[in-house]
Amino acid sequence: MSGLSQEQQDLKDSIKKSSTIWAVVVGLVTVGIIYWILNSQTSGVRMAAAALSGVAVAISMYRKSFASGSKSARCSKCDAAFSITRTDRVETVMSAEDKEEREPQEDGSTIVKTWVEEKYSVLETYTCSKCRDVTTKTYDATRRKDEKTEVEAAPVVSATKSKKQKKPDKS
Repeated sequence: MSGLSQEQQDLKDSIKKSSTIWAVVVGLVTVGIIYWILNSQTSGVRMAAAALSGVAVAISMYRKSFASGSKSARCSKCDAAFSITRTDRVETVMSAEDKEEREPQEDGSTIVKTWVEEKYSVLETYTCSKCRDVTTKTYDATRRKDEKTEVEAAPVVSATKSKKQKKPDKS
């Protein structure tokens, strides 16, 4: 038995899962890169080098990711492992601004993207499950809302505008 509460064990399992996913992704990318770099070698050498490199990088990535996650889940006051959990999150809208982006097309039309950009102040509260110490974190975030994309047709050139108009004689 590990001596962790169910909440602490769930947090530890979540950190393990995230670390494993990152390790697998980075390891596979490494395998592909090493295999590609060694294209002048025999296929056996390429596969062996790629596999060994991928495993080594995956193990290293897992350890670093797990250590980082474990450190952030440790209480700074009582030093309890896997005890920090987010207990509250409050988002307060600071401002909302209409935004527009125009992208001209080759056919003369224009793609117009519009949205409302909201700026938030975010307050997150973290609590230690052992000593009940409370820590807060505040930061700003932006979010797009009500995104719309429209295409403005190309301006139509009329026949009367394209012909030169005669100037009246001043004689």
